[in-house]
Amino acid sequence: MSARGSARVRLPHIEPMLATASPLPSGSGWVGEVKWDGARAVAYVPEAAPVRLLGRSGVDFTGRFPEVADALTEVRGPLVLDGELVVMRSGIPSFAALQGRIHRTRPQAVRAGVAAAPALYVAFDLLHTGERSLLNEPYARWRDLLENLALERPHLRVPPLWDSVTEAYGWTREHRLEGVVAKRLNSLYRPGTRSRDWTKIKHLRVADVVIGAWLPGEPAGDTVRAVFVGVPTPPDGRLLFVGSVSSGMVTAEKRALAAALRRLTVPVSPFTTGASLGLPRGTEVHFVRPELHAEVEFLELTDNGRLRQPVWRGLRS
Repeated sequence: MSARGSARVRLPHIEPMLATASPLPSGSGWVGEVKWDGARAVAYVPEAAPVRLLGRSGVDFTGRFPEVADALTEVRGPLVLDGELVVMRSGIPSFAALQGRIHRTRPQAVRAGVAAAPALYVAFDLLHTGERSLLNEPYARWRDLLENLALERPHLRVPPLWDSVTEAYGWTREHRLEGVVAKRLNSLYRPGTRSRDWTKIKHLRVADVVIGAWLPGEPAGDTVRAVFVGVPTPPDGRLLFVGSVSSGMVTAEKRALAAALRRLTVPVSPFTTGASLGLPRGTEVHFVRPELHAEVEFLELTDNGRLRQPVWRGLRS
């Protein structure tokens, strides 16, 4: 990564502002942005010191994404940008590809990651420019300033913006993106807070699955902690394992499901030969006859065929 020199320019540390999950907002005064499937990062671009990329938890991404740091080094500072690190696959962000890069810290591994899965920094908010903080100015103002910075270059992009949140929702669904972030034009940037002035709406998919195993809940084991699901495969109908589901069930449903699954207990796994449930050795898992069908919502299928972020919707009648 190239350096800017030895001078140190002090820029304010800013915690990212967060959006609240909610339905599409109605009424005027809202704009729509893409919800990127990546890693949130604030970029500090001093006038003469090295660039820094800091994640939400404080992790320093600078050395892990040198191609992005180099691109930001070409930008005239001082600036503080809020954005997302993404890795694109077939024109859409791939969270799996990003995960393959984000934990690499050794120089050789980082270089291999850059070559195999180059990253892009999508800068969607401008928080500080020159000697001036923009935190107390409305979104519409700092977005205009951001678009006038001419940031577009390899590994760096300012994303599109829609005056209609409904149009943004339709476009992102059509292009198989994660979802939409709707922002009020008059909203202020509130560091470290989750605000209703920004809302996020994900595009979720629904899968029909079959339960093949479950984990009992504590303390008495009379509720379900998680179910392991699959899809039938020809010719014998054994289940191809696609993941585990633990969120989305209420307590009464967990108790009723546990009672139903106990009646279906079998001594061997109904999943295809060699299927790994990813459980620690010694975990008490109960296999069942693959008779109960269910619906789950999920964000996408991972590269290894697993449901990402699955949420229970209920048994199918």
